[in-house]
Amino acid sequence: MELGENDNKSSITKEIYMANNHNMSTQNRNLLLHISGGLGKVIMSTAVIRSYKQKYPNAKIVVVSGYPEVYVNNPDVYRFYSFNTPYLWQDYYGKSDWKVYAQDPYFNESWIKDEEIHLIDVWCKELGIPSTQKTPLLFFSGPELDELNSMITVNLPLMVVQSTGGSNPKARSWTRNIPQNELEEYLKRYQESHFIVHLALPETPVLQNIHQRIDSLDRRKAMCLVYFAHAVVGIDSFALHTRAANPEKGMSVFFFPLTKSVSRLGYSGIKMITPVTEVQKLIEEHHDYYATVFRLGIENDGSNCPIPGGIKWFEI
Repeated sequence: MELGENDNKSSITKEIYMANNHNMSTQNRNLLLHISGGLGKVIMSTAVIRSYKQKYPNAKIVVVSGYPEVYVNNPDVYRFYSFNTPYLWQDYYGKSDWKVYAQDPYFNESWIKDEEIHLIDVWCKELGIPSTQKTPLLFFSGPELDELNSMITVNLPLMVVQSTGGSNPKARSWTRNIPQNELEEYLKRYQESHFIVHLALPETPVLQNIHQRIDSLDRRKAMCLVYFAHAVVGIDSFALHTRAANPEKGMSVFFFPLTKSVSRLGYSGIKMITPVTEVQKLIEEHHDYYATVFRLGIENDGSNCPIPGGIKWFEI
């Protein structure tokens, strides 16, 4: 039976529609992920990248961030670059066959409105993909671990302590740092059972009740140390997301002042210790709280801290 004129037009229209949809569905699957922000967010992105690869197995993923060393050995990442790499616009940003994503998931409405959704899930939702990978992924080589083992030889289980975070480890951020005297008191209970190493930068305040301070590791070695340590005690920031990447991790304890975000940034198998009710209330009712959460220049200003001296932050 021959097609009539209208049927023929309908068939041609359908073919054009299907061809256009095919082009739309296949173009821009290659992804350039531009990530602003700190090391913890960059580590967290590895979970999002794995979910993207599971949705689009043949896609190439290029990541531009301030911490390209996170993606060393990562099988999901085609290329990784720092922000100051030349020719990125010509090679990737400006190309029609590359989807460019540079939005900050912290400014997604789901996060801002305190929805009970993990930041990894928020990120995946923005990219329009199922969130199938729930923890970060890091890949270390045998020589990297051997080098650390040669640096730190102990006869007790190794505990790594991270006491500061953010861009200025010298400052006391009231949204990030546990009071130093409370952390030192907590660590006393492990002095006999563990060899305690303080992972620090040269300007990080010195902790009492530890056996060794290490302030000479590059980021890659620091991540490897946190990943493999028998136990980790820390605050939010890179150590939390690094620790979550190890499915066989041992004891992992993190002091976390921003109570509302525990379920949205935490992971199974990691204990999150939050402040006492009085401190939680003072933090969340403070007029700078939201500005601080979004890091608008005041998070390290100790004079803005709403907690009077002498109040104990954590019941430990």
